[in-house]
Amino acid sequence: MEENRIKDKIYSLLTNDESVDIKLQAVCNFLKDEFTHFDWVGFYFKNGDLNELKLSQFAGKPTEHTIIPFGKGICGQVAISHKNFVVQDVTEQDNYISCGIDVKSEIVVPIFQNNKNVGQIDIDSHQKAPFTSQDEALLEYVCKEVAKLDLPLN
Repeated sequence: MEENRIKDKIYSLLTNDESVDIKLQAVCNFLKDEFTHFDWVGFYFKNGDLNELKLSQFAGKPTEHTIIPFGKGICGQVAISHKNFVVQDVTEQDNYISCGIDVKSEIVVPIFQNNKNVGQIDIDSHQKAPFTSQDEALLEYVCKEVAKLDLPLN
């Protein structure tokens, strides 16, 4: 089954002997390469005691949004709501931070350690309405596995 192959690959990327940074980068690269509708894949983590997120590893075009205040944009909203946020059409969101004119949709899934929202995975797509419930479930799996790492929380 395709889903099992993908989960097995993610598990192997996150449980090897590499550093956390290399593991997270490998997951970003793998997801971006594996899914044609994943045009940008990145991790944001809580920036120390500040109410903001800081960009960690990513695959795709560089973004100027390396710091995102809680509540701002899709990522900032997830930092407060602690819930997945699937936006199939970013033009329908008032509180959206544009990462580029090509981005049409976004999905963000939080990462929890010890019941605390410590970060998230953020996916942008250049397609409208590409995200499925299977994508969301896979990203939840990724976040659950990433949460087992000694994350780069400042």
